[in-house]
Amino acid sequence: MAKYAFKLILIFSQVFHPDEQSTSQLLSGVLARLAEGSCALLVVAGFPGLHCGQLTLSARESWRGVQIERVGLRASAKKNLLVRAASYGSYSLAALWRLVRAPRGSRVFVVTNPPFLPVVAAWCCAVRGHRLKVMLQDIYPEGLVAVGRLRRTGVVSRLWHGLNRRAFRRADELWVLGRDMAELVQSHYGVPPGKIRLVPHWSPVEFASLCTAEQTNLFRELELEGKFVVQYSGNMGLWHDLAAVVRAAELLQADPRVVFLLIGQGRERVPAERLAHELGLKNIRWLPYQPKERLEDSLSCCHAALISQRAGLEGVAVPCKLYGILASGRAVVAQVPAASEVARVVAEERCGCVVAPGDAQGLADAIAALVRDPETTARMGARSRAAYLAKYTIEAGTRAFAAGFAQW
Repeated sequence: MAKYAFKLILIFSQVFHPDEQSTSQLLSGVLARLAEGSCALLVVAGFPGLHCGQLTLSARESWRGVQIERVGLRASAKKNLLVRAASYGSYSLAALWRLVRAPRGSRVFVVTNPPFLPVVAAWCCAVRGHRLKVMLQDIYPEGLVAVGRLRRTGVVSRLWHGLNRRAFRRADELWVLGRDMAELVQSHYGVPPGKIRLVPHWSPVEFASLCTAEQTNLFRELELEGKFVVQYSGNMGLWHDLAAVVRAAELLQADPRVVFLLIGQGRERVPAERLAHELGLKNIRWLPYQPKERLEDSLSCCHAALISQRAGLEGVAVPCKLYGILASGRAVVAQVPAASEVARVVAEERCGCVVAPGDAQGLADAIAALVRDPETTARMGARSRAAYLAKYTIEAGTRAFAAGFAQW
């Protein structure tokens, strides 16, 4: 373990250990490694969902060397829109009060969870003389505009955009997950390149060794012998076009070898399941989120893995499922915008294929080509693994965080 020694850094993220959301899993792993290397960290987090035992969680604890303060409502932000708004609001107010009480000139690091946290933090940091860095996980309102939930010229969009612009300018540095995100903050917000740090994500689990799909416990449990498994694992939210995946399954239903394994939850899952039922599809298996201790097995339970990102979302977010797929050594089937970070990585590493968003026929054709050519599919998977080990491990993420925290 490398040794890192920094003065105290206040980190604000509503989701953190033991929450099972991807942002929590990824951030928790890296910060724990930094703390074990003697870095002083205090995370101001919210209370996770009921499934994590929030009713018994203490408001203060030390976990693997990271000091945690939990604030806000003891309510799951994913329950419904009203509860989510209350959860976001209570956490933001509590975070604001924590920033007010922090010693002047504190070093503050915030992520976009909740989405408007950088705006709250930037205002308070300016008043209190704190130094601020922001890690952009998703960019709003651009994402909501891209999926038609807000009008680009509407009052809310323009106000939110203006507040972001001020917050981004006040921050010492913006951390982005991909090159497309760097380009977006430059073009939409006028952020100079020298103020942007590229910090790609990593996998929530590190694979000590690889196995074939057929060797996994999940493959045997689902009785998938003789099948070519195409897996989608992760969030099924607004950013993802699950309907196109279901339509591709419809186009491939005549091939008895192909099975789609869709794992996860989100607001797009119910309509996607409904569509699959209406079409009478028998080649899709649906599973809930898998616990972290089963992720290595579940992510390996496929021959090719899907990533979905709607048109217009390049730069708004970088699907972190990419890095779990690379780590597991699987071919990537990316239905994403051509200018997105995912498309660039797949092209550069030659580890899969890229299909235009919404193109169900193109998606079905890409999958059919992989089924017909297992040797090429295996070579893509090997290149995925090589790329991960060279660029995207949790150790690489830890070094990137350490470098960013040290230069403050």
